[in-house]
Amino acid sequence: MDKQVRMEIRRQTGTRKIPEKTKKPEGPEYSMSFVCFNCKTSNMRHFNRPPCDYPDVISCPICKEDSFNLGRNFKPPKKSDSMQWKKIKYLVSHGFLFQKIRVVPGSYDSIPYPETLSEAKDFVVNYGKWAIKRLRKE
Repeated sequence: MDKQVRMEIRRQTGTRKIPEKTKKPEGPEYSMSFVCFNCKTSNMRHFNRPPCDYPDVISCPICKEDSFNLGRNFKPPKKSDSMQWKKIKYLVSHGFLFQKIRVVPGSYDSIPYPETLSEAKDFVVNYGKWAIKRLRKE
């Protein structure tokens, strides 16, 4: 007698429970990256609400300063890379929260974010109309 037949006999006699299908837990669609410039950390957070209702600013879990929501696509640099942190702080202070910037309406092509602080200054001048002006605090 093979294994499948033995398992079926046990199920029919009640000596083997039929495993229940595991349901995926309910929760948010995705987490967002919240960045603290004081302690140079990034923390992924999710809330039980639609992503468009996530707060723009929350309290940092480490230093209790403001942490800014930079979206789900943000990849933080190392803590020791101070030039990259300066660039990120400059972009955020000018309203660029690492959202996708699509210059051509209806296109899926997005503008890449700058690599250096000097490129970021040109980026702010060239793409300033796509900056996000509001910051909501939780």
